[in-house]
Amino acid sequence: MDYQYEQIDYKTDIPVNVFTHTVERFPYHWHEDMEILFVLEGRLEIRVGKESYELEVGDIFLINGSELHFINSRTDFGKTHILALQIDHRYLKKHNIDTEQKRFFLYSRESEKVSVEVMNEIRHVLANMMDLVINKKNLYQLKVKMWLLELIVILIEHFEIPAKENNRQIDNDQRLLEILKYMNNHYMKSDLGLQDIADEFSLNSQYLSRYFKMKVGIPLKKKLDSMRLNKSLIALQTTDDTVTEVALKYGFPDSKAYYRVFKDVLGMTPSEYRESFKIEIENNMSKDYLSLNSRESLANLFKHLDRERTHQEVMRIETQTLTVDLTQPLRKIAHTFTNLLTFGYAPLALRSDFKNQLHQIQKEIGFKYIRFHGIFADQLLVYNEGSDGSYYFNFNNVDVLLENLLEENIKPFIEIGFMPKQLASTDQKIFLWDAHVSPPKCMERWKELINAFIRHLINRYGIDEVRTWYFEFWNEPEVEFFWSGTRKEFISLYAETYKSIKVIDTEIKVGGFSSINLTNYQPWIDDFNALAAIEGVALDFFSFHVYNLARKPNVEIEHDGIVSNQPIESVMQFRNIIMIGDEHNLSKNIDLGVNKSKGLFNVSKEIWITEWNANSDSKDLLHDTCYMAALIVKNSVENFEKVNGLGYWTFTDLFEEFQQQMPLFHGGFGLMTYNGIKKAGYHGYSFLNKLGDELILKRKDMIVTKRGADYQILLFNYSHPNWLYRTFDYSQLSATSRYTVFEKEEVTGFNIVLNGISGNYRMKKQYVNREKGSSFDAWIDIGAPSELDDETIRYLKGRAEPGIHIEDITVKQEYTLTTELQPHEIQFIELKKRY
Repeated sequence: MDYQYEQIDYKTDIPVNVFTHTVERFPYHWHEDMEILFVLEGRLEIRVGKESYELEVGDIFLINGSELHFINSRTDFGKTHILALQIDHRYLKKHNIDTEQKRFFLYSRESEKVSVEVMNEIRHVLANMMDLVINKKNLYQLKVKMWLLELIVILIEHFEIPAKENNRQIDNDQRLLEILKYMNNHYMKSDLGLQDIADEFSLNSQYLSRYFKMKVGIPLKKKLDSMRLNKSLIALQTTDDTVTEVALKYGFPDSKAYYRVFKDVLGMTPSEYRESFKIEIENNMSKDYLSLNSRESLANLFKHLDRERTHQEVMRIETQTLTVDLTQPLRKIAHTFTNLLTFGYAPLALRSDFKNQLHQIQKEIGFKYIRFHGIFADQLLVYNEGSDGSYYFNFNNVDVLLENLLEENIKPFIEIGFMPKQLASTDQKIFLWDAHVSPPKCMERWKELINAFIRHLINRYGIDEVRTWYFEFWNEPEVEFFWSGTRKEFISLYAETYKSIKVIDTEIKVGGFSSINLTNYQPWIDDFNALAAIEGVALDFFSFHVYNLARKPNVEIEHDGIVSNQPIESVMQFRNIIMIGDEHNLSKNIDLGVNKSKGLFNVSKEIWITEWNANSDSKDLLHDTCYMAALIVKNSVENFEKVNGLGYWTFTDLFEEFQQQMPLFHGGFGLMTYNGIKKAGYHGYSFLNKLGDELILKRKDMIVTKRGADYQILLFNYSHPNWLYRTFDYSQLSATSRYTVFEKEEVTGFNIVLNGISGNYRMKKQYVNREKGSSFDAWIDIGAPSELDDETIRYLKGRAEPGIHIEDITVKQEYTLTTELQPHEIQFIELKKRY
C-alpha cells in the first residue's frame, strides 16, 4: 500500500493550524499530531485503518496522532468543504498534557453518550478559532490558546478512550516514520542523499533503498525530490524570488534539476505554475486565505459563533476622566448634518406610506432639503412622443411629488437626470426602474425640456422659492454604469443645461456632478475647466458621493470608476481590488472630495455630499443594527464642518433600484424599515439635531455644545468591522446574528468633569444600545418572526424608542458626570437650566 508521512508545519505565533479546505481524495497518510475535521458542505468518507466513517454537514471527526487514515469526498454534485484543526502536541506537553499517550474517539454520529450541548460547544470553539485567525483579532494568539485548552479539556472529559478500549491505534513502521521525519527536517540540504540517510540510521544503503521502495512505493530519491517540490510551491505562489533562488532554497542543486522534477511531477514549468497559482499577500493574509470560496460553507461554520458562552468577548476598559471648561470662548456651528435627506426613486414620493414616513422624520428631526433620483423618470410621464413624431411635456405627476415634499416643510434638491427613454440615444440603463444613462438623441429637445421644466416650477412655486432650491446635474457620470457617453459629451450636456437654466434666471443654483471616483477625477476637472472658460459656465455648488470604499493594499485600479450604490452582485468584478476601508477612510475620502473641488474653475464655496454611507451594498445586514447609530454620529461629528450638507443614503427602506427584499430587517440602507419602524441609526440623527449652536468640545468619542443657558453632550462608542466583512464576505452574518464581525468591542466609561456651571438643572439622558432603541434587537428578542401583525408592529415601534433617565441636580461651579456606554451605543445628555 502507498502511504506517506505528512509533516505539519505550524506558524510561530499559534500552536495550531486551522483552515478550510476543499476535499476530493487524499491517500493514506499519517502525521504526529491529532487532527479534527468539521464538515461544512457536502459528504465525506474517512477511513482509519480498516474502519470507514461517513460524515455529512455538521459532523465532526477526530484523527489521533500517528493514525493511518484516508479521506475521500462523497459529494455527488459540487465539492466537499471542511474545516481542519491540527494541534501541536509539543505545546500541549508544556502544559503537562501528553496527547501522544492518549487516544480519543470523536465521531459525532456515534456520540450518543455525549450531549448535543457538548458537540455544539466543540463547533463553537472551532468557529471562534477560525474567526480569530482570519480576522487577526485583538490578542488573537492568546485567545487561540485559550480556546485550544478549552477544547482539550472537553476531549479529555468526554472522548478519551481507556487503555483497554483502545483498539484503533495502527501498528505503524516506526523506523519508516523516523526516516521520513529525518528527510522532512533536512530536505533543504542539496547534498542529502541515500548514503547520508543510511549512515544516519546505521543501515546498508542498498538495504535502505529496497526497504524504502517496498514501504513507500517509490525510490527514496524521488520521494525526497517530491518533498522539496511540495515545500517550494508556497514560495512560488507568495514571493517574488526567482525560480533559481527558490530551487536552491529548497534543496535542489540547480534550477535545471528543479525544472526536471517540476515537469515530471506537475507537467508544467515553475514559471507556468507561478502564473496560474500566484497568491498576493495582503495584511499578512493571502487573498485565498480560505482554500474554498463558498459563503454557504463559511456561514455553516460561523453560525456557531452565536451561542451563549462563558467567554465574554466584550472587554471592559478603564473609565476615562476628562475636564470640560464650559467658560472657554465658543464658536458658532452650523447643523449641516440635518441639511440634507435622501431617498432613491422620485415616484416613491407619490405613495402614502412614503409620505407618512417623511412626515414622521420631519416632525421629529426636520431636515432642510431632500434629494432623489429620477425627476424625469418614465413613470412620471414627463416626456412623451406621439406615433407621428410629435412630443410634449407633462409635469402633473412632478407637481404632486413636489407638493408632497413641500407639505412636509422640506425643499427639493433636484437631481437633473436620468434621460427619458424616448429621448435617449442608446438603450443602456440602470436600476430596476430602467434609468436611461445616455446623451439625448436630440440636444434641442433636451434644452426645450429643461426650459419648460424650470419655467413651470417658477410659474407654479414662485421665483423666490425656486431660487432657494438646488439643481444637481446627473449622478456619478465618471462611473460607466451611470453615463454611456463620452466625458466630452457629458460636459457639453452640462454646459447646455446650465445655460438653458441661467437664461431664465441667473440666481437659480445649478451644480454637480455627484461624483464618487475622485481618485481618477482629474481628467474630468481638466475638461470641465477648459469648456467652462470658453462657454462661460460654472458650478454654483460642487457635490460628490462618499462610501467607505478603498483599494486593497498593493493593488492598482485600472478600471475608470468604481460602483457606488450597486448591489453586491454587481460589484463582483471589483472584489479583487475594492474593499471597505478602515475606520478613518471615510473621513479621508471626504477630505479628498473637498480638496478636488478646489481645482474646479469658477466653482462656488458650497460643497455638498449628496450620498454617503459606510457600505454601498443595499443588502448589508449591519444597516439594521446599533452599529449604524454610532457610525452615523462618529462620521457626522468628524465631518459636518467641512461641507454644507451630508446626505445619508437613504432615510427609508422603501427602495426600488433593485428587487425589494421580503424580510423586514434585510439590510436596507434606510433609517426606517419599509413599514415605518425606526432603526437605531434614526436616533443618530435625532441626537445630532438636538445639539446646540455653539461648540465647546469635539473629540473622537464626543461633542459638547451649548444653546443659551443649556448644555448638550453627545457620546458614542464606535467599533469597526473586521477584515473578513470588509472584503464583502458576510459569512459571519446571519438573519439573527449580526454583531460577530467587529474587531474590538469595548465597554467605555466616562467621568466628565464640567467646570464653570452653577444653578439648578434637569439632566436628561437618552441612549440607544442593543437593549433600548434598537428595533432589530427587539425583533430578535421576540423570536425574529418572518411576518408581523399590527400588534407586533406597534410593540416594535415602542421598543424602537431610546432609553431615558431624568435627574434634577443642583450645581456649584463644578459637576462630575459619570456614565458608561456599551459597544455601538450612543448617548445624548442634556443639562437644561431650571428657573
